[in-house]
Amino acid sequence: MLGLVLLLLLRAAPAFAGAGVAVAPPEPAAGAGPDTAATAVRPGLRGSLEGPLLGAGASLLLGSVALDATLQSVPPEGRDPGEVHWSFDRTNLGKRDADADSRSDYVRDAAVAYPLAVAFVSQPPGERLGGTLRRSVVYLEALLIAQGATSILKNSIDRPRPYTYLPSDQRPDDPAYDVTVGEAFRSMPSGHATTAFCGAAFAMTDHLLTRPGAGWLERAGVSFAGGLLAGMTAAMRVEAGQHFPSDVIVSGLIGTSSGVVLPLAHRYIGAGGRPAPPPSGAAWRQGIAGLLAGIGTGILVAESLR
Repeated sequence: MLGLVLLLLLRAAPAFAGAGVAVAPPEPAAGAGPDTAATAVRPGLRGSLEGPLLGAGASLLLGSVALDATLQSVPPEGRDPGEVHWSFDRTNLGKRDADADSRSDYVRDAAVAYPLAVAFVSQPPGERLGGTLRRSVVYLEALLIAQGATSILKNSIDRPRPYTYLPSDQRPDDPAYDVTVGEAFRSMPSGHATTAFCGAAFAMTDHLLTRPGAGWLERAGVSFAGGLLAGMTAAMRVEAGQHFPSDVIVSGLIGTSSGVVLPLAHRYIGAGGRPAPPPSGAAWRQGIAGLLAGIGTGILVAESLR
């Protein structure tokens, strides 16, 4: 999986001329502004905006602490599958891959780190540290809001996890499958999937804003790799029996919304303090197509590892 991500970044290397790669810059996409490979483009930070956004995310997380999932009874034969309303969720009952549960942690961590890695390598050498630190503030806001909203919903909905529907002798002998703790009733939505999709959406949006003159391969490649990690994370959570498909779908919507909206809420600044040109419609289509293709591929890769 990591090899595939590296391959995609290497394929996009010609577009990363600003990162010090000695290759010709890509042709600008139709409707895009001049190539900004050699120009630092970064989000403008303002206390009047960052304070409320960071405060909102922190408030959501603190508010979720005041809530707590309600413990529910789980008989030895497992809960009644008839309680699961959606048929596509019921068809996934019985999955309990503890290895997928462990793998999802590593892939989620890679998904969270991915946007800052892309930001670092795609900027001019002198801007790498400062520009990445600026992006990390915006990214932190997106993660806090997405994860805070997820935690509020988890502790309010009290949805039993899929493994609570398994007989006791079929549940893995692992603390992650303990039905006597509140965590067993925090299925909707998935925190892993939320953060992974937030990372993928942030990487796509920040990259489109930062490099309006990038070529289609770079746009699609960056988005594809993020989507790959997000799709793998979501699919592994389902394979592990930790979440229903509907859980990760809702998480994907939350994480993607936060990862797109938060960068767009900031004014990205280019040379001379002038606003950077916005991404063209074609740029958005290329980025979104790469993201969706990556998500689909990630799901297939995760299923192939069973």
